[in-house]
Amino acid sequence: MLHRKVLAALCLSVISGAAMAALPGPMVSAHWLKTHSQDKRLVILDLRSPKAYAAGHIPGAISAPYFHWRMMIRGVNRMLPPIPVIQAYLRSVGVNNNSEVVVYNDIATPMGLGLGGETRAFWTLKVLGHNSEAILNGGFEGWQKSHGALTRTVRRAHGDFTAHYQPQIYATLQQVRADLHTHVVLVDNRPMHQIVGLTKAPFVARYGHIPGAVPYPVTWMVGRNGNLLPKAKLEALARVAGFPENHNAPMVTYCNTGHWASIGWFVVTQELGYKNVRLYDGSMTQWAYHHGDPVAVGFVN
Repeated sequence: MLHRKVLAALCLSVISGAAMAALPGPMVSAHWLKTHSQDKRLVILDLRSPKAYAAGHIPGAISAPYFHWRMMIRGVNRMLPPIPVIQAYLRSVGVNNNSEVVVYNDIATPMGLGLGGETRAFWTLKVLGHNSEAILNGGFEGWQKSHGALTRTVRRAHGDFTAHYQPQIYATLQQVRADLHTHVVLVDNRPMHQIVGLTKAPFVARYGHIPGAVPYPVTWMVGRNGNLLPKAKLEALARVAGFPENHNAPMVTYCNTGHWASIGWFVVTQELGYKNVRLYDGSMTQWAYHHGDPVAVGFVN
């Protein structure tokens, strides 16, 4: 009898474990999401527009449009909202501290813009101290290609997430100023023509890059289909860029607004294994606005 009880308990434990399976990594496949869509702790966040969500979304997904994840802060647009604001927003879309969050977006967009929404949401959860999130590999288009079901049924939920800010992955303007002329590796994730100063985003005040930055442009990370390039290619291009061999070396990723830089941060930390990487949220929008902060044009070192 005791043996049967122990066996039954073990079986129940296995079944419960399957129902509460942990995310397999920072990216999940459409197949994994189909298999685990009923997991009790799983929260699926649709970063697309409300109109796109209403037209059809992954069953169980909650609408969490990307424009809610960033805001104007002291004249700099598209920054991380104040912690109480973004915490309240995550609660409003059903996130708890023990949730396993999967985010997805349209990624078949030029220059990794869609993927950047996924990686920015991933980084935001990380910087707020959440510890179990993933992006959907292939995004919404990948789900459709896998013949995943769609629904128009709206799901709402309320969570009790409490943020625990992680400053070690967030870079401020003052910190980047202090990083100049030190051993900190600044990584510019913008297109190469912006890095060298041939063009600039219209909302960036000056041409060029932060002096000493190394180029690792978005086109070295994202393919034409909007997906990340294979890991071997990411590693090869990191060597071309001159990334340090020491994976504990301090690094900072930046772009124009912290969007492409989130792809850079994701690649550098989750794919390449660097341990000490911050994202400069203000990026060139903030840096170039302050004319006392230097910019360099031409080829980088």
